[in-house]
Amino acid sequence: MLITYRILTILLWPWIFIFSLLIPGAKNFLKTRKEDKRRILSYPFAPKAQKVIWLHAASVGELDQCKALALVYKKKEPETFLLQSVFSDSVRDSSLEAFPADLKFRLPLDFPWSYDFILDKFSPQVLVCMAWDRWPNLLLAAKRRRIQTILASAVITPPKGFLKRKFYKAAFSLFDKILTSHSSGEEKFKELLGKNFIKTLGDSRFDSVIQKIETSQREFKRPKNYPFSPVFLLASTYEPCEKLLLPLLKEPSLKNTAFWIFPHKTDPARITQLESKIRSFTDDYTLYSHAEFDSISSRVILFDVLGILAHAYRAADFAYVGGALHNRVHNVLEPAYFGLPLLSGPRITHAPEAIELNHRGGLFIIRTKEEVLEILQLSSERREAIRFSNRQFVETGRGAAERIYEEIRR
Repeated sequence: MLITYRILTILLWPWIFIFSLLIPGAKNFLKTRKEDKRRILSYPFAPKAQKVIWLHAASVGELDQCKALALVYKKKEPETFLLQSVFSDSVRDSSLEAFPADLKFRLPLDFPWSYDFILDKFSPQVLVCMAWDRWPNLLLAAKRRRIQTILASAVITPPKGFLKRKFYKAAFSLFDKILTSHSSGEEKFKELLGKNFIKTLGDSRFDSVIQKIETSQREFKRPKNYPFSPVFLLASTYEPCEKLLLPLLKEPSLKNTAFWIFPHKTDPARITQLESKIRSFTDDYTLYSHAEFDSISSRVILFDVLGILAHAYRAADFAYVGGALHNRVHNVLEPAYFGLPLLSGPRITHAPEAIELNHRGGLFIIRTKEEVLEILQLSSERREAIRFSNRQFVETGRGAAERIYEEIRR
């Protein structure tokens, strides 16, 4: 299976080159990696002069997992040189630049020859991937150099079909250690792989979320004399989310419920589009950037800036976390930290923390507005029980990054 994969990646290269000439997005994707290669090759580094750890994240969520582990290294081994790579373009350059590693870059496309210039220059002792990310050519290149390969905060959706299962087994078998985020993941990996080194140590993203909230100097409160209660916060919304939830603004039983909306994207075109949708249900709304927040009295507040969401949960009573009506759920740990009853679409199978919160009764799967209404009318006693349960769940994940660090050192 791995030989087939290697052959296919080689055959794909000419087509990818052609696409890069025709499609601007593909051209920029390759250009960024070409610039990173030049920067890496010119980086002043003495080979084998110090210990090197390479951390890799697929996207934003996995970068949070890497961040928690990187902070442990910076605390316990400040002399260790940290490489941090990401793959998805959803990771902003500013987020990557601010990451606590010595050298940050975009991962090359997974061809057999793609990583030699990195591995030859830095000779890392360990390669750590996060969650589910496995690039066979990268892992094979690392193993040829006897670099320890680890999948940390690991999760898996059991593969369906013979070929997919065979590929998963071949790819995940390339890891020397798989450190799962939850015991359910450990069972699934063992079922797939057998006797590989598989151990549950937790999800380091818990540490990133806790650290982000507890070290922040930002206080977030409702506007002074705000006339609405409760506050229903809609996080990381997409069009399917708004199609389901915005009609609730017309529900008589929710006339005193405020809606705070944080769309997944905040570019001007998206905000203009969302404003138009809101106006079709109510004129009682305010754009966050257009008013002094403490003086806002509107029932609907549309947040058109970044960096606020994690703190705004503190002032809410319920939280809907977007993505799972059409694709996959976003981060549920931040609102769970504040003990909020959570609402989500059904697509949560990739997120064991969302599954566990659902099993505990603190996250509700919704598909209809009637289901939403039922949750927003929970009794105060039920909400208090959920607050305690969700908060306790987040606490159980504290310290995962340090546990992963200790296992890597062994």
